[in-house]
Amino acid sequence: MFPQILIKHNIGNTIEIPNQLDVKTFSYISTNLAIGVTAIPVDNAIDFTAGSILLLLSSLGAENSEFVAISSHTNQSFVSAATKMPHNRGDLVQEVRFDQIVITKSATIDGVYSTFATITLQTTQQKTIAFDPTGLSTDYYKVQWKNSQTSDLSSFSTPISVLSYPTNSAAKLILPVLTSMGISENDTRITMPFCLSAIDDARKYTDSKLYGIRHAWRQNFEYPIKVLAGSNYIDLPDDIDFNETDRSLLAARFMSPGILSPFNLHYVDKRDWNRISYSMMGGDNQTLAGIGATELTLDSVGDFPDVSTGVAYVATTDYDQTIMQIEYTGVNLLTNKLTGVTGITRAIPAGTRVWSNPTISQPIAYTVFENRLYFDRIIPDSMQGNNLYIDYYKKLEEVTNLYQEITENYREIYKWYLKYAIKYRKDINIGSDDPDLKKFEGLVTDLFNNLYTGQDTIIIT
Repeated sequence: MFPQILIKHNIGNTIEIPNQLDVKTFSYISTNLAIGVTAIPVDNAIDFTAGSILLLLSSLGAENSEFVAISSHTNQSFVSAATKMPHNRGDLVQEVRFDQIVITKSATIDGVYSTFATITLQTTQQKTIAFDPTGLSTDYYKVQWKNSQTSDLSSFSTPISVLSYPTNSAAKLILPVLTSMGISENDTRITMPFCLSAIDDARKYTDSKLYGIRHAWRQNFEYPIKVLAGSNYIDLPDDIDFNETDRSLLAARFMSPGILSPFNLHYVDKRDWNRISYSMMGGDNQTLAGIGATELTLDSVGDFPDVSTGVAYVATTDYDQTIMQIEYTGVNLLTNKLTGVTGITRAIPAGTRVWSNPTISQPIAYTVFENRLYFDRIIPDSMQGNNLYIDYYKKLEEVTNLYQEITENYREIYKWYLKYAIKYRKDINIGSDDPDLKKFEGLVTDLFNNLYTGQDTIIIT
């Protein structure tokens, strides 16, 4: 829905918005109409939405083009507000979703945007133009489409400014290609969302060809994550590229005073982690247990010895806590409960880990699965709130706006794919032997054969 909006700065700012209609259905006027009529006969109105809707009479760009509000219709006639222009038999009638544009303005790209103007689409032209006489070259604008009858609004466009786009932005890839191929800013098929999607496809294709390669431009080093005493894992960042093994995790280490040494923890696969972390027995608390509670319901109590007096260890859930040691006198395997519990001095939320005979000390090894980094030992109280620093590689970010930075230094190769995508959009008979597509694929191959990552690739067997 959002076209290539243009901002020009001279004395103030000029905002040019190509007219693009969100059309549901159309028909044709069945007889000539004078100015001021309130009944519009058409060939067929069956597919139009019932009730209050908006119509555009005559074609976009025609001198007699106008919006009219419709209150109701039959199969071949609309009841409308009075028309402002005459119309002829055979003129187009379209049901449209929006007839206005709301322009908002901010002094910064991430600032608070306030409404600058609400204007009706200038349907007799190919674009709608708004003037901001006090606009600065540093100002940013966002637009929404609006239905004047229902007040429905579209989502916001990306921010637009007269400032030049960043050197490594998506715009610096897309706009030169559109210019070189003679693509009009009013083109209804080669839109900005289409071009952004094509660049996104090119990135995904290149990434799949280089799968497993550690891209320096996606690295995030020295990323701190606080650990909780009594826990044996940390959640990995949401933007990590791969979360089931260490494919995207380069290193993990503690660097706080009082630990043995700031060396990297040793990665082991899940099979070896199972062997060295044999003291990870226990269960997860299922319901909130208050202070002084005498029983705990776990997901499983099979790891707790059924003795006259047993001991369990409760993980912390906040950084001002210490590992809580409690006693129990019974294990109910049918209800998965520890009974005769004493020593609960703080509330135990559902999901809290309760350990049976754990090894509590500084971890030296870890594995990765289920979007978590799991240690080989339980974090002790002495390390409560300490940072675990990880070096990892981020997943590929979706391209969503022209200002977005495409950080890979080989980004220019995407232009060749965009050229092919535009030609294919216009003619689906374009084959895989298209010279622009072949050029793109060849550049990706050259990239793969000459890639420098800055990190050693180690194969573990």
